[in-house]
Parts: sequence; C-alpha cells; structure tokens
Amino acid sequence: MRKILISLCCCLFLSGFLQKKTLLENSPTSSFPVSDTLVLLFAGDVMGHAPQYKAAYCPETKNYRYDICFENVKRYVATADFAVCNLEVPLAGEPYSGYPNFSSPDELLDALKSAGYNIILTANNHAADRGTPGIDRTIRTLMNRKMNYAGTYLNEKQRDTLYPLLLEKNNLKIAILNYTYGTNGRVVDKPYLVNMLDTLLISNDIKIAKARGANFIVACVHWGEEYFTHSNATQQKMARWLVARDVDLIIGGHPHVVQEVDFIQNKNAVPVPVFYSLGNYISNQRKINTDGGIMTRVKIDMNTRKILSTEYLPVYVHKGILREKYQYHLIPTPDFVSCPACFPIPSSDSLALMTFDKNTRERLPKIPVFPCLPIHLLDADTLE
Repeated sequence: MRKILISLCCCLFLSGFLQKKTLLENSPTSSFPVSDTLVLLFAGDVMGHAPQYKAAYCPETKNYRYDICFENVKRYVATADFAVCNLEVPLAGEPYSGYPNFSSPDELLDALKSAGYNIILTANNHAADRGTPGIDRTIRTLMNRKMNYAGTYLNEKQRDTLYPLLLEKNNLKIAILNYTYGTNGRVVDKPYLVNMLDTLLISNDIKIAKARGANFIVACVHWGEEYFTHSNATQQKMARWLVARDVDLIIGGHPHVVQEVDFIQNKNAVPVPVFYSLGNYISNQRKINTDGGIMTRVKIDMNTRKILSTEYLPVYVHKGILREKYQYHLIPTPDFVSCPACFPIPSSDSLALMTFDKNTRERLPKIPVFPCLPIHLLDADTLE
C-alpha cells in the first residue's frame, strides 16, 4: 500500500487562510477561521441517479462504497464547524432506483458523514418519492447514525421537538430552517411532515427559533426553475421577505445549476448573502452547467454575530476513472487548475471541467473562491 503526497501552495493560501480577522460587511472576503469565529459550509444537491449507485456497488463485499466520491473535497469540509448538504434522495431501502422515483443505498449517507457532513437537509421535491414509508425510513436512518437533520418529520411532536434545528458554539446559537416548494405532486399522508415553503409556517418557525435563543438564522430553501442559471422573480421576492424577517443567510437549491449570489440589506443596513442555487454537488447529469456545483463557506463572528466572509469552491463531477477507480469523483476546479497532473482525466473531461469553472466564476463575481489547500492524493490501492 503506497501513498502519493503532493503538496501545493496555491496563491492566496497564506494570505487567505492565515490572514488576520477582518470585518468587511459590504464586500466579504476570504479568511481562515480563528478561535472567536464559527464557520458554516454548505454543499448543493446530493443526487442518486441509477448509474451512481451502480458505480458504487462492490461485488466482492456486496455493498456500496461512495467514500471515494468525496475524497478530493474532504479537506475543505474539515475547515467548517458545521457542514450542511441537501440529500435529494430518500433512503427508502431496496429496490434502489434513480429518476424519477429515487431510493439510494444507506452507504451514500455513510460516505457523507465520513466526508465530514454533520447536518442533512431533507425537505426537497423528491422527499416523498417512495411515499411515507420512504420518508419514515430516511428519518430513522439519519437518527440511527446520530446525524442532525432538518426538513422532514415523523409527526408534529417530533417536529416541535427537533425544529428549528439549533447549532451552538460558545455564545452563538444558529437556527437552520429548511423548506421545499413541493413534493412533485405527491401527497404526504399524516402524521408525516415535509416542511413546505409557506410564509405563515416560516414566520412562526422564525419566532420559535428566536424564542429558543437563536441569534443567527439560516434559511435553506428548495426553490426556483430547473436549469435556469439566474434566479426568478419568485425566488427574489421570497429572499427579500426572508431578509425582512431577520434571516441572516439564505442558501438555495433545486435548479441543478449554480445561480447568482446577491446581497440584500436588512433593516440594519447589513448585507445578507443569498445563494440562489448551489447547483449539483454530485449527480449523473452531464449537460453544460449541471456537471458540478459549488461549496460555499461562511465565517461568522461569534461576538458581533455578523458575517465576516463568504467564499465558494467550484466542484466538478468527473464521471469515469481516476486513480484506477471508476466512480463519480468530485474535483475542486482550482485544484485541477493548480495541478492538472494530479487529476489525470481525459481531455474531453478537462475541457468540460474548465468550461464549468469559467461559467461559474463569471456568474459569481461578488465573492471570492476558496484559497487552495494542499492536495493529498491517495493511490488506488489505499482505497481498497
């Protein structure tokens, strides 16, 4: 068993990750978390198309292995106090299936946990793909693995107990809210609950969050039009409504492409970041703009409770062989730009990756890209 250790010093590594703390409310910039800050990290839609679980199947052990998918992003996830992703598939058990009625193996969740994600969002349009049995099993699988989650519930009592999800570090208490525009027309039978994008419900949830001591509120919203690279009027109106009700950060998903980032001033003239869509984190979609997404990192001052910086990392989904393994490999595009030899992929994929990177950067001119971290590549046999 051998390891290849390749260390890269990307530009802005020292100046970005080790720079002193700076408060720039109107133009958030990059800096590494220090002791009096809290760092949130968000990833986009975790999909489970049939080719994905087929690629993850290990015939020798007769189980599914997704860990390699996240090997190249794991070190970035580790920079956060809390890492959040949208699980856009039920864990409904066998038979597994892809679009349009998803059910993915539990090992997908295990791999997300191993990669460092400790908060899972479950309110999305595919939450009820396998009916209430799928909702039930997904929730119980999350509970069995002791993972925090928000969005779907076994009944009202459980929702009242667990929601809003509260995260704490020192004197900062963060509320995570999660809602979806719908469930593809599927009725969710009681007592099960999927948080819907309803203003009366959200208003009440915000009041409850404040009553329970939340002093920073994040709304994670499943909304928008699929494959549109710009937010629509409904998203923009809802974003303004959320900001007017003291939401401090908005993270969007569903369109399967990265949409723009905006900053909406609240009643105290503080700019609230709105990420309209983080795009696909991992999926089998290959059309332009759907073959990747962004991870976004937000640093918060725990004393002032203000956002110090926002930044993002474009992540391309390489479907194919990398280091002797066929899989869906997430590749941070700045890492590839810094060291193409570290990611020996076909020229057609290199072109697609660079196109995705270019399009994403052009769409997000208001915030910086993560500074690179040293790359630690594992040889294929270390992943056996």
